[in-house]
Order: sequence, then C-alpha cells, then structure tokens
Amino acid sequence: MATMRDSLPWRIPHEAMRFSGYRAMREMAARGADDSPVGYAALGMYVLSHALWLAEEMQRGGFDRLNFLARDGHLIRTAFDLITRGAGLKVETGYVRVSRQAVFPLHFHAPEELAALPEWVQMTAHTERSLMRLLAANLSRGAADSADDTRLLTEADLPGLIRRCADLWDAERAAVYRRHAQDYLQPFFEGWCATFDVGYNLRSESVIRAVTGADITAFITHTDSGAPYARGVPFRTLYGQSPYVSWVAREQFLLEDAPLCTGYDAQGPVLAGRKPDRNPYIAACQAQALQFVADMAEKYGAELLRMPLRPADGCAAFEEFLHCARRQEMLPFRDSRVENAFHAGTAGEDSAFLQWRLMQTDLLLARGMPPWRVRLKRALIRLQEDPRSFWRKVNPFASE
Repeated sequence: MATMRDSLPWRIPHEAMRFSGYRAMREMAARGADDSPVGYAALGMYVLSHALWLAEEMQRGGFDRLNFLARDGHLIRTAFDLITRGAGLKVETGYVRVSRQAVFPLHFHAPEELAALPEWVQMTAHTERSLMRLLAANLSRGAADSADDTRLLTEADLPGLIRRCADLWDAERAAVYRRHAQDYLQPFFEGWCATFDVGYNLRSESVIRAVTGADITAFITHTDSGAPYARGVPFRTLYGQSPYVSWVAREQFLLEDAPLCTGYDAQGPVLAGRKPDRNPYIAACQAQALQFVADMAEKYGAELLRMPLRPADGCAAFEEFLHCARRQEMLPFRDSRVENAFHAGTAGEDSAFLQWRLMQTDLLLARGMPPWRVRLKRALIRLQEDPRSFWRKVNPFASE
C-alpha cells in the first residue's frame, strides 16, 4: 500500500511533517495525485497555504477589510472566502480592478516628475508610441498617434522622449483621470485595510495609498528587489526570498479568466476588449485547486485555522513543479498566454512557456552549473521552442 510520502511526486520540505496542518494537506493532496497532481495537489496546497496565511494575518492584525488585487488575486480570494466561511471567520473582502497599466499615469502628478519614468518601466522594451500610450491619460488627446512605432527605444532616446512627453502634458486630463481612479478605489479602502497581490514591487499599492489616502498594509507572496522599501507602504511577504521561476510562469496559473483592466473612466474600470485566450489545462488546474480547498474546508472547518502550519511548506510542491518540471510535464501549458503590453513595445516577446523554461535555468546556475553550460542550455531551449527568438538573441549571446 502506497504511503502518503510515496503518493506524491514532490519532496517533503525539511521538518514540515511536524506540523498537523501540513500533514492534513499532504494527506488530502495524495487522494487526487493520480488524476491531477499539478492542479489538485500542488496548486491546491499553494492556494490554500496563501489563504491560511492571510486568515492568520487578518486575525492578528485586526483588519477591517482585505482587498485582493486583480487579476492574480482572484484564485486566492476564492480560496480565502471558502475557508473563512467554513470556519465562521468574518473578514470582509473586495476584488479591486487594477493593473500596472491602469495605475501607470498615476505615478506622475506633474510633467517634471516624468524624469522618473525609467524607475517605473523598462523604457527600452518599448517603442515611442507604446510608451506614450501608457501615459496617454496624462498627455494631450491623440499625442501617441504620430509617435514612432517601428523600433525600440535606446538609452540615448530617453532624454528627448521625456522632454517631448513633458511638452505634451495635459494637466486637466491628468486630473480627470486621477479623479476617476479615486472615485473607483476609495470605497474599497475605508477603515483599516490590507491588500493581497503576488508582488513584486508594490506599484499598484503605492498608487492606491497616494490616490485614496488609505492606511493600508500590503501582503505579497514575495518581492524581487529592494524597491518596495521605498514605496511608503508597509508590507509583509509569505516567502523570505524570491523564487527563481516567477512572473508569467507563476501568474498563468493564478490569473482570473477576465479581461485586463487598462484604466478608469467615469463609469469605473475600463477593461480590455476581450478576455485572453484560455488554456484548458490552466482552467482545469484552477478548478481542481479550488476543489482541494473546498474538500479541506468541508473536512476540517474551523479546525483548519488552528492547525500549526508553515505556509511556505504548503507552497513547496507547486514551487518544485515550477522550478523542476520536465518539459514533457510542462507541454500541456505550452499555449498559455499572459498579456504583457506593459513591457512589450513590439511584437515578438518570448512566450510564457519559453520564459518559464528559461527561468528554470536560473536555478541550475544557482546550483552550480557552469555559466557556459547554462548559456548553451538557454540557446538550445530557444532553438527548440522558438528558433526566431534564438536569432534575435544570438548577438550578443550573453543577453540572457
């Protein structure tokens, strides 16, 4: 008879079995390991661990409300509501339509502040037009229409572009956009509030605080830089350090099946014209993960919130899948799409699948693989998954 340890393909974190919460999760996960090890077992434990971490933090901090930020807060919010309802814990939650694209114009109050543009966006990943479109709410109407869209910006272009945007600054339009954002955001942030987002740099949270004046605490899975410490928003992370595999590789499993929020108008959030293409395997994983949470809530009820658990232990199976899965295990997710207009100024950005495979090599480098072998492996991955990207990157080869 297979044991709990044998039934799942992922290792048990050091000392995790000491904690009853982890043992209960592992036992439940083993039931669905044969049919859906990634969705039910790994993602299920990951989502539940986040929900339990947040529930504990809400009780300890006495927060009035917990707002989940769209769109990668959707799955965690559903899990949080499932377990708190089952346990009788009353915490008001909200789901805030926000994105880096929607808040980008709100980083700047006046044209002279545009000098800080490079701090908020990778400008050399944009054309002149795509960057000006991000700033459209602050510029005169139609300002981006005649901008160049044929080549990516270079460092030498930045001073001139910043001056041009400053000359096109429209104070009235900028004020109207800020008021629309405030009208939408303010009702979510009355009282002592917290937010949840995967991370990573508190761009949205800092804007929310500036626009609403709310006293908020941000809860994020992790950060990948020192930037959050300069944002003026208190924050706490679930992880003590940044994973090697993150960004689109992680968020493809978490994103809500809904259009992106691209801005605000008098009616509230402005959503992109259509939903992104939906990978059926991603949808199945999300449904299986929520079924895992529901099964745990049904079996344990309020006891679930009292079981000792190190939340990072419960996330370890999903992290191992992200970091160490073989290509064959990853193939069902190959056609997954994650919008990235915030960074990509031209067509040809690496797919989510290719970025995922490349990020896995960062772990190999950290484990001691010689850099030349890592570069070779990355080149071979590009040749296998997207030969065109190989020729774009081959000179200089070290750009990886």
